[in-house]
Amino acid sequence: MKRGVTMVYGLLIGGTVLITIVLNILRLMTTPALNRWLLAGTSSLVVIWHGVLFDFYDLHWSVLLLIMTGLVCFHWKGMTVAIMVSWLLVYSQSGILSFPLLLSYVFFGLGAALLFGYVKQLKRERSGRLRMLTASSRQLNVFREVSFTMQDTLDPDRLLQTILTSVTAGHGLGFNRSIIFFADLEKDSIYGVMGTGPMNPEDGFQIWEEITRQHIDLQGLIDEKETDSTHDEQLNERIQKMTIPFHGNHLFKQTLDSGRPLHVYASIADDPVLRMLHTDLQMDECTIFPLHHQGIPYGLLVIDNVVNKKPITPQKIDSVRPIAEQASLALHQTMLYQRIETLALRDGLTRLKNHRSFEQDLDVLFRECETDELSLIVMDIDHFKHFNDTNGHLAGNELLTRLASVIRRSVPDEQMAYRFGGEEFVVLLPQYDEVEAAQVAETIRSAVLGTNFMNGERQPGGQLTLSFGVASKHTLHEQSLEQLIECADQALYAAKSKGKNQVCRWEGVTL
Repeated sequence: MKRGVTMVYGLLIGGTVLITIVLNILRLMTTPALNRWLLAGTSSLVVIWHGVLFDFYDLHWSVLLLIMTGLVCFHWKGMTVAIMVSWLLVYSQSGILSFPLLLSYVFFGLGAALLFGYVKQLKRERSGRLRMLTASSRQLNVFREVSFTMQDTLDPDRLLQTILTSVTAGHGLGFNRSIIFFADLEKDSIYGVMGTGPMNPEDGFQIWEEITRQHIDLQGLIDEKETDSTHDEQLNERIQKMTIPFHGNHLFKQTLDSGRPLHVYASIADDPVLRMLHTDLQMDECTIFPLHHQGIPYGLLVIDNVVNKKPITPQKIDSVRPIAEQASLALHQTMLYQRIETLALRDGLTRLKNHRSFEQDLDVLFRECETDELSLIVMDIDHFKHFNDTNGHLAGNELLTRLASVIRRSVPDEQMAYRFGGEEFVVLLPQYDEVEAAQVAETIRSAVLGTNFMNGERQPGGQLTLSFGVASKHTLHEQSLEQLIECADQALYAAKSKGKNQVCRWEGVTL
């Protein structure tokens, strides 16, 4: 007898294990909805298997498994159906329609539902805490990357790229796209500077697949975007053409004035700027963050989810606020640095680059043009002392400013024009030989003669003139930048001694 009972229990356990294995195999091959039906069906098989083995003895207890399965798979509706099926199944085997048994099933189901609800609540709270921790971790990671960049560089392009990438990267805040606009009060304009992200959802999915395939983290993505901007080339080309009046009646100006983020739908907003964003960039729901520090507006940060269309929640907006504030501070520091650097490397009167800039640039170019040509033009105002003595130093300063504008317009690259000191100016010409450089000098000389300078008629000869000396690297006896300057100076002295208002070239012999 004992052996028979053991065999029956063995069959029950073995059958249950077999059903479980089959269920798990099928579960991996089906959808979640079908999985629920599989679980409910296999629970019914277990109950029937139990009834067959034990001649449906105590079946009213084993059907509790069916009630639990109905609750787990289909919630209240499933539990109610399972209770009725279980009660009718017991009735079909016992022939007794027991309402107390039905009531006991109902109470069991209610208790199981309360327990199940409590467990789900604990799971939701845990998931919520985990999401908060994950979001906090991402924010801290973004803060760290931006902070490191602020400490490591004052290059505005690298700083902007770090901010934009940190907001959009999957390891960052995870938005699909972000764009930065700058505000220029002097020019009364707000203009697009830089953006990162796709132009449309199709491009976005391709970029995500590539990033996922290569397992690129946040810092890796920042480094890649610094060296390869092809992903964002189309977006940047589009936004850099966008210019908006600063004092216009639009939401960009309202956001800068209020100093608070603005969450809007570009597709339905009656605003000229948002209509432009919707038309040009397929932008719909977006949030605009002001970038300002100590009351100075620097620009705006615009974010959206053009690919996955995820709603921008208040929690998401709050996560970007600190980044926008940090970006504003970083931009403030960068602008101050650029202003100081401009003062240090540019002549305060003429706004041309100064002597210090010339020495730095000449040193770099001389090394870079080791096998290529490099020419130098040195020019000097003829009879400048006479001009100052006749018209005063204020008029002399005005003359220098006007002359700098003429030189700037006459050279191939205005960044290669410098005020060397006093009334002397120089121009560097990489890839130009002495003949081509002399032609540039002649262009400047002609432009000066064709310009009406105030009190220029008081100069000897009745007009303002310049003398020019030109030297090229390949004609030097000694390949050094000091020799290049000295030879150009000798050519200038030769032009002065030959009657001024002319161009002389150093050709490898003493002039």
